[in-house]
Amino acid sequence: MPENAAALRHRLTQLGLNPAAIDAAWPKWWSAEAEDSTSARVELRFSLARNLGLDPRTLLDETQAPRFVWHEQARFKHLRRETGHQLDAITSFGRAVAALLISGTEGNRVSGVSAATLRRMILQNGRPYVALGDVLVLCWSMGVPVAHLRVFPLRQKRMAAMSVRVNDRFAVLLAKDSRYPAELAFFLAHELGHIWLGHLEKEPVVIDFEQDSPTLEVDDTEEQAADAFALELLTGEPSPTVLPKDPKYRARDLALRAVRSGPELGIEPGVLVMCFGYSTKDWTGAYAALRFVYRDSEPVWSQVNRAAWLQLKRSEIPSEGLDYLQLVLGLSEE
Repeated sequence: MPENAAALRHRLTQLGLNPAAIDAAWPKWWSAEAEDSTSARVELRFSLARNLGLDPRTLLDETQAPRFVWHEQARFKHLRRETGHQLDAITSFGRAVAALLISGTEGNRVSGVSAATLRRMILQNGRPYVALGDVLVLCWSMGVPVAHLRVFPLRQKRMAAMSVRVNDRFAVLLAKDSRYPAELAFFLAHELGHIWLGHLEKEPVVIDFEQDSPTLEVDDTEEQAADAFALELLTGEPSPTVLPKDPKYRARDLALRAVRSGPELGIEPGVLVMCFGYSTKDWTGAYAALRFVYRDSEPVWSQVNRAAWLQLKRSEIPSEGLDYLQLVLGLSEE
């Protein structure tokens, strides 16, 4: 009979997995009675392997260390001190979650359309500018599910966002915490750029790690292209420049001007403030202004994940996988 649940959990923890991720992946049907069943213990291992991206053979054989399935199957942007083992954990976890999301999403991908054309499609529907909600609708309408992770494979979150290919389908997983929709709109549009521009054709996963401050000055042609795609979708220009008229500007004044000018320029006010940050490198001033643009904003992840829960065809997702998604998306009480 395979080892008991406590010993298995210990092995997973020793692997470096976040206990919260193990708890989310642990199936609801497990019980003290199941502990006495060999078949239940085996099914537990297959369930955890599916949810966490692990090789089930290494969970069935307690003499082996658990091994992640997706080894060296991703490209990493803005990498710092992460080890290969940690990268495998992030890749495999993300791929497993993406596969569940895709299983509940109809495929309807449009190809060969530029960021400028996608922007025109949105604005022609009567939108004053392209905001986070518009990019979410665009992704889901193309069969690209989007979710914001609330449970992470490692104790430290590390990543900001990732785009994932499963066969010929795609998903975007966000991880950057923010109260500012414009910030998440850029990350989402950037990941959509990776997908749209074919950056996942070789490796099925592209992972963007968090930076100390956003910057377009990166020596990576794929990152530059994804940034340009995102900016053209959100602003109409692949490299917009926004400079203050008054060198002694204040955050409140910057926010007020963005709110007034944004609709005239066809740019969401928060995005306009972010463009100011890119242009001036004054991120302190930009984030101070964003607080005035979004006075009563809630954490953006809740907007993203509520939309995901409404868009998913939940009847197409196995019940165990749906329970897991609820926890990973922070919607366990929905």
